[in-house]
Amino acid sequence: MSPTRPGLRALRLTQFQAVALLVFGLSLGMSLWQLSVPEFLSSYDSGVYLAATIHLISGVLPYKDFTFVQPPGILLLMSPVGVFSRIFGTHDGFILARVVSSIVTAANAGLLAWLVRHRGRLAMMLAGGGLAFLPVSFFVSSSLTLEPYCILFVLLGVLAVLDRDAKGELISSRRFCVGGLLLGFAALIKLWAIFPLIALVVCLVPKYRQRVGVLVAAAAGCFVTLALPFFFAAPHHFFSQVFGEQLFRQAAPIQGAGIGYRLVVLTGFGPTTIAPSYAAAEVAFAILVVLVAVSFGVRAPRGTLDGFFITAALLVGGSLLYSAEFFPYYGYFLAPFLMGAVGLSVARLVAPLRAALSATPMTNAFRRTLRWAGEVGGALIIFALVLYLTSFYSSYTWGLGLNSPEFNAITHRIPAGACVVYSEVSYGIEANRWTSSDPYCPTQVDPLGMWMAWGYQTKPAAAPFAQTWKTYFERARYVVLSAPGDSLIGWNTNLLTWFSDHFHLIYHHDYVVIYRADAKT
Repeated sequence: MSPTRPGLRALRLTQFQAVALLVFGLSLGMSLWQLSVPEFLSSYDSGVYLAATIHLISGVLPYKDFTFVQPPGILLLMSPVGVFSRIFGTHDGFILARVVSSIVTAANAGLLAWLVRHRGRLAMMLAGGGLAFLPVSFFVSSSLTLEPYCILFVLLGVLAVLDRDAKGELISSRRFCVGGLLLGFAALIKLWAIFPLIALVVCLVPKYRQRVGVLVAAAAGCFVTLALPFFFAAPHHFFSQVFGEQLFRQAAPIQGAGIGYRLVVLTGFGPTTIAPSYAAAEVAFAILVVLVAVSFGVRAPRGTLDGFFITAALLVGGSLLYSAEFFPYYGYFLAPFLMGAVGLSVARLVAPLRAALSATPMTNAFRRTLRWAGEVGGALIIFALVLYLTSFYSSYTWGLGLNSPEFNAITHRIPAGACVVYSEVSYGIEANRWTSSDPYCPTQVDPLGMWMAWGYQTKPAAAPFAQTWKTYFERARYVVLSAPGDSLIGWNTNLLTWFSDHFHLIYHHDYVVIYRADAKT
């Protein structure tokens, strides 16, 4: 026997590993293809998170030195990208962030498939493949948003806790602790992680009772420990921005969105060219409820994992339907739990059918022919899906995308190191004109977040808020807006008059408007 045989045998993948890697590879391939497209998805949040990270690694603290209305987890996670941006430029840093997001989104699909592997390859392909092929996944994989990173740690935490339970084994205290730490960090990225954590606790308490306290304590400990430095730097602002603005914010009317629109987005297909109507979305979710209910009536194995996905889908979906705000990418946070519930439910329904088919007399040759036909058919379906689903990225860019060359105007007209105030900091990130050599340049990164403390654009700008913007403009050499009189700025009559007296327009095309300060006398 060849001496290399044992080593080669050790490298062979199991069928479950192969399916999970296939899902990961398909998702990553489609996401990386998107990065070759000249346009990128407009994501206000992408600029905020990367700009805030660059500030953090430069010693400028969120909450204390600038407004940041999310927990600090994403800033800690993206710190290496922030360092890269400082060395090689923010444009290349943004490209790296988009690549990392593509990898994370693909990893989520692969992890979801791996998490349900105990129910077979069909469950893996429906759950993981469904998440990989949902159009909303293309949206979040092309930018820097919180949802994919939060979901990554949620899935890792659930895997750490429930993987043994799915095999019929008891969960050790160590796994409860590891899972809690991962879920705690997920909440440090986005507070929404509390909903899958509650779902997990609810499903585990009947079997493990007090031991579930280890999970909760580890999650709380991770969150508090990593958040403490930021809290100590600015206690009042930390609480008001991380918790107050998240829990009690008032949404502008355009961002409230009705239940019908939210249901369409939660299918994962809105906005695309084949987004369902309100009625179709309602029917789709009704069918899903029936599917889950019928699957639980089938005599097939079910465990904590089944209950977790259903409970998490209900909690997350309900919170999104009634949240103050709603944006197109919110559907991604629900998608893993919906796809997990679908995959497990269909697998439970198919199990008796598969058993009956196995008991049916047929020759081995005929069985091989059926298996071969199924594999070829599945491969053809995947190939067709890949070709078709790439069009969804075009759907998103048509309505929400920006053309990168447009930002060349910022690069060409604003010198490197100049002090610039942006209404959308992603412009400065993309144009490589975000960092300033002026130590007195304003440190604001989130105009929308700043509005939250002043009524969230639901009332006219208060005089102190407008004065804050005036102090920013007074320090700036250039101002870049997405439109004249951009609503993200706290304009009032006095500020508009002052601005027109001290700045003049030097460029205006589509969504890039550049002003330069008049020479000081």
